Order: sequence, then structure tokens, then C-alpha cells
Amino acid sequence: MFFPSENRKNKWLAGLLLAAMVTAGALAAAPSVQAAETAVKEGVTTAAEAQKARQAAKKQALSEYYVTEGRKLDETVARLTAVDSAKTGLAADQAYSYRMDKELTGDFFRHVRAFRKGTDELVGDYLVAKDGSCVYRRRSEDGNRAEMLDGTTESLVGKTEIYNLYRKVPVKGAGKVFVRVPGNVPCKLTLTSLDESIARADSEQGRVLGVSRGKVDIIAEAEIGGYVKTQKLKFQVVDEQDVAREERSGGGMPISIGIGWGWGWGWDHDRGGGIIIGT
Repeated sequence: MFFPSENRKNKWLAGLLLAAMVTAGALAAAPSVQAAETAVKEGVTTAAEAQKARQAAKKQALSEYYVTEGRKLDETVARLTAVDSAKTGLAADQAYSYRMDKELTGDFFRHVRAFRKGTDELVGDYLVAKDGSCVYRRRSEDGNRAEMLDGTTESLVGKTEIYNLYRKVPVKGAGKVFVRVPGNVPCKLTLTSLDESIARADSEQGRVLGVSRGKVDIIAEAEIGGYVKTQKLKFQVVDEQDVAREERSGGGMPISIGIGWGWGWGWDHDRGGGIIIGT
């Protein structure tokens, strides 16, 4: 008969204990998981049961996605209500409830909504900078574009990103400059070409237009509320021979360049077009 050594016996007992603890933990967690899964039942139920399940699901979603109480929410609401009520639409003699997203918008804004107390009637949709530097209101009638209510945009501009998705631009084609601003806050984009014999800049459309082959620097400036973020972007204007050469060296695959060539290669126009503002 085999008798394990003392060391092996201890390891064996420890393994049994660990397995028991894991099993106990899994069993203990099961009721909460089951409760979450049964908040809404698919299929046929009575109207009363459906209403009860719907209310339970909404309550569960509130706790999962939103902050409805606590220090951070209190600080955010205090910053919001310090703004002139004529701008926020929040009357001083009215009672409101607030919901704030748990996740930051663009790693900068706290997104909070105000509702009439005891109802789901939305009164206002706001973005409050986590450092309190600025407050914006989002207007659904304008595609959720944000309107500044109070503060300074210096910190916000610091979080703004300016980049070119495709560095190479075809002769007589166009490259694009993208701007990403937290919270879909609008900005004014200004582009300046440092060599217009190579490429011209179209600030209104956020485009870099290829003129002749060569390399060129584009100065991109995004302005929000009197502050400007500046980025120097490098572009290379290429012709058909450049593309053919890179195709041969790359095993026949077309190189990634901007839109507007028109050779029927199926350019990714969704990625190559328009200025992106927001997250």
C-alpha cells in the first residue's frame, strides 16, 4: 500500500482545501448571478409581472451604468448648478434628480443628466470637466453637439488630438486631417501648408491636396474657446510610379494612402473622409 510522504500529504490536503474554497465561492456567487439573469424573463407573462420585471431591469441598469449618489455626483452637480440657470435651464425653485455616467467621456468630461424629480422627463444633458474647468450642454435637437456654458477650455484643448490617418497623398488627390475632441465639442480647424508647391491645405474641409510629388509639413491648429492646439503633420505626395514601385516591393498589395486617386482600388472612404470630432 502507498503512503504519501508528509510533504506530499500536506500538499494534497492543501489542494483539497483550495478546491473546496473555490467550489464554495462559486456556489455562493450563484444566487446573485441568477438574480441578475432573471430580472427580465423572455416569453409570455402577465402584464403585472412584465411591469415588475421592467422596473427591476431599469433599477439594475441604473446601478450598473450610472452614479445616482455620492461625493463625485455631488461635486459635479454643485459645479453645474453654480452656472447661471438661464444657461442650464435648471430653475432654482425646482427639484431634480441626477444620473451621471460611471465612465468618463473622452477621459475628460463627467456626463450628467438632470430629470424632473420622480419622473423620467429629461430636463438637461450636460458635460462637466472632471477638473471643473468648463461646463457644456448637449442639445439633442442639434445632433448632441455641445454648447459651452461656463469656464475655460485650456484643459480641454490639451486633451484634443490632431492626426492624419494616411500620411501618403496622391498627386491631384486628397489626404485628411482628423480632430478628436472629448464630448463632441466643436472646434475650428486651420491648416497651413509649408510648401504649397507640394500640397495645398483646405481648412474648411480638413483636406490636404496633393500638387506634386515630395514631402511637406502641414501645420494643423484646432481652436476651442480662445485656446489653440497645434500639431505639425507630415505628408508625402506620391505619383503613380511611386505606388507601382511600392506595390512591387510589398508583394502586390496597394499602399495605404489618402482618398481621391480614382484608380478603382476600393479606398476606405469611411476612414479617409471627414473631420472626426468627439469620442
